[in-house]
Amino acid sequence: MTKKAMYFIPGLFLLLRSVSIVTSFQTQNQRLQAYYQNIINNSKNNENDNKQKQKYITKPPFPNGLCGGRLTTLSSKDTYDKFGTQSMFLQAQNIQVWLPPSYEKEHIKDYPVLYCHDGQNAMDDSYSWTGTSWRLMGALTRLHYIGDIHEIPIVILLPSASEDLLPGIVRRRHLEYGDLGQPFAEAHCDFIAQVVKPYVDKVFRTRKGPNDTYAIGSSMGGQASLHLLLRHPNIFGGAACLSPYFAPRTLVTALTEAGKTLKNKKLYMDIGGDSEKAKVPWLDINDHLTLEHWWNPGYFWLDTQLQPFVEMMRMALNFSGVEHAFYMVPGARHNERAWAQRIHLPLIHLYGKKERRHK
Repeated sequence: MTKKAMYFIPGLFLLLRSVSIVTSFQTQNQRLQAYYQNIINNSKNNENDNKQKQKYITKPPFPNGLCGGRLTTLSSKDTYDKFGTQSMFLQAQNIQVWLPPSYEKEHIKDYPVLYCHDGQNAMDDSYSWTGTSWRLMGALTRLHYIGDIHEIPIVILLPSASEDLLPGIVRRRHLEYGDLGQPFAEAHCDFIAQVVKPYVDKVFRTRKGPNDTYAIGSSMGGQASLHLLLRHPNIFGGAACLSPYFAPRTLVTALTEAGKTLKNKKLYMDIGGDSEKAKVPWLDINDHLTLEHWWNPGYFWLDTQLQPFVEMMRMALNFSGVEHAFYMVPGARHNERAWAQRIHLPLIHLYGKKERRHK
């Protein structure tokens, strides 16, 4: 081996080794860049997933059922049987109470209470008489999750009367949720205020003042919710009325007494029906794609018929200087599926961080 070869071979080896090191370094650098890029991409994907998730859960209809909460039952023996002579005007029934998901975990926390008329239609599709519920619990838990409402109340699911006073002629529900001044409606209000609420406050961890005690209802249940404010303003501090029916004496009472009883209350109303923007179609196939009660009529005509009564109530409230939130929902029907599409609006007004008025 020549002297040049002796120097050439080690030099070639060092050159190849350097190239190998550089190549290895470049490869590792590429892998490192790919690793960090993957982290960035995953972060962006997670952010997009969270945005999509929030977009999904804030868009009604909300989830059906308990949604992490728990149901307990108040026996009619502990409520209706304690009402005395006025109980003769009411149908005795058990009352279900929905406790929020956090109730069993936060043992020292007290909760506001929401009294819900037609409670059998509020939570679960299978119990609702049109086969679709308001999805109330799904709305409460999701709105709280994204921060649109600051807390979740205990919900008292007041069942509407299912019996007829005169079979096929006079429904008890129409009497109990009916106009002020007749004994059935007044007995219903007094029963909730004087029997159910004290018992609920005794059994559960509640905040007892009017600013933490609200009512909600649809159709005649909306009127019954307003009755609680008019008849017991020192106990109830807010009401949400979805597509409400307001009878004559209720309107007169609001006109003459709203300035005293409804000032500083949280009040929400809405109505659907025909408008210049949209008409209610006489058939919506989605009303009938339900496992239960698929034969329901859809009630396409009712909100349009109720618009004048809602407008008169608004005039009475405005005359008395009573602030309230109002939403017109063009083309909306008068049923639970329609109310499920906007159930977030009254909940945000009652429990939201920002109040919405006079929309």
